[in-house]
Amino acid sequence: MGQFLPAFKDIDEKRQSSEVVLDQVSPRSSTTSLPQFEKSDVATPPSVKDQIITAAWIFLNTISTLGLIFLSKRVFNDAQLHSCQLLVVMWHFMATGLVLYIATRSPFRTFKAIRLSPWHLVPVCGFFAAYVILGNLSLTYNSIGFYQLAKVMTTPCVVLLNFILFRKTITRYMLAAIIAICIGVALTIRSSAETKFFGVIIAIMAFTSTALYQIWIGKKIEDFDVSPPQLLLNQAPLSVLLLIPFAPFLDSLPDIRAIPNDVLLSLFASGIMASLFNLSQFLIIGRTSALTFNVVGHLKTILILSFGWYSEGTILTPKEICGVLLALGGGWVYSHLALSRK
Repeated sequence: MGQFLPAFKDIDEKRQSSEVVLDQVSPRSSTTSLPQFEKSDVATPPSVKDQIITAAWIFLNTISTLGLIFLSKRVFNDAQLHSCQLLVVMWHFMATGLVLYIATRSPFRTFKAIRLSPWHLVPVCGFFAAYVILGNLSLTYNSIGFYQLAKVMTTPCVVLLNFILFRKTITRYMLAAIIAICIGVALTIRSSAETKFFGVIIAIMAFTSTALYQIWIGKKIEDFDVSPPQLLLNQAPLSVLLLIPFAPFLDSLPDIRAIPNDVLLSLFASGIMASLFNLSQFLIIGRTSALTFNVVGHLKTILILSFGWYSEGTILTPKEICGVLLALGGGWVYSHLALSRK
C-alpha cells in the first residue's frame, strides 16, 4: 500500500485533508455541448518527476497484469470457479474499492474521499459492465487469434470516437506510431482469424464498448474535477451492483468448502492484483489518455506472447520478430509524443 503514497500525493496534492470528508459534488456546468479536453495554450514539456511517476505506474500496470493473468489461470483451472468468471470480476472490483477505502483512512490518508452522484456515474459503470460481458462473449464465440486481433482495434476506435464525439485530433507522427503498433501486434498473432458472423458482431461491440468506457473515464475526471482514485472509489461498488443481475445467468454459484485452500489463496491474491491493475489504469489515463493506456496494453500483449513463446521453447519467425520490434518501437514513440503533448 505504501507504494501508492508518492503518486497519490502528486496527483491529488490540492485535495489533501487532515480528515476524510464526504462531499456531494455535481458536474461542472458547461456552455458547450461537447467537453474540451485540449487546452488552447502551448503545452509545456513534462518534468522529469512527472515522467518517472508515469513510467512507474505503467510498470506497475504491466506487472499487475501479468500477475492477474497467471493467478486467474490458476483460479479458473478449478472446476467450480471455471464457471464463475463474472463473480470473480465482481470480487476484483470489491477488492479495488476496499483498497481505495483503506487508502483514505488513517494512517494513510493518501486522498480525500468525495461522494459523487451515482446517476452521473451510471454511463461509466454501464460501459464497464458491457465491455466485461461482451469481452467474455467474444472470447467464447471467437478463436483466440481473432479475439486478440479485435482487442487491437480498441486503439483506432478510441481515436475515431474522440474525433467524432469531441473533435479531438492527434498529430501525424502519433497516428503513424499507432498504425505501427497495430501492424506489429497483428504480425505476432499466429492463429488465423477464422470466425463466424455472430462472433464478428460481438467482437465489434466488445472493442467499441471498451473504447467508450475508457473515454468516459477521462470525461468524468474532467466533469467532476476529481482525481482518478476518487472516481474509481465511487465507480467500483456501483459497477458491482450493475453486474449482479447478470451473474445468475452467466455464472454458477460455487461450493467454497470444496475449493482447495491454495486456489482460494490465488483467488484472494488475484483481487489484490486486480486492484493494482484498475488503480494504475485510472492513473495512466488520468495522467495521459485512454489512447496511451491502449498502447500500454499492446506492449503488454507483446510481452505476454513473447514470454509464452520463450517458456514453450518456440522459435520466432522473422515476421514475428519484425512485429515485436515494430510494436515496441511504435509504443515508445507514441508514449513520448503523448506525454510531451500532455
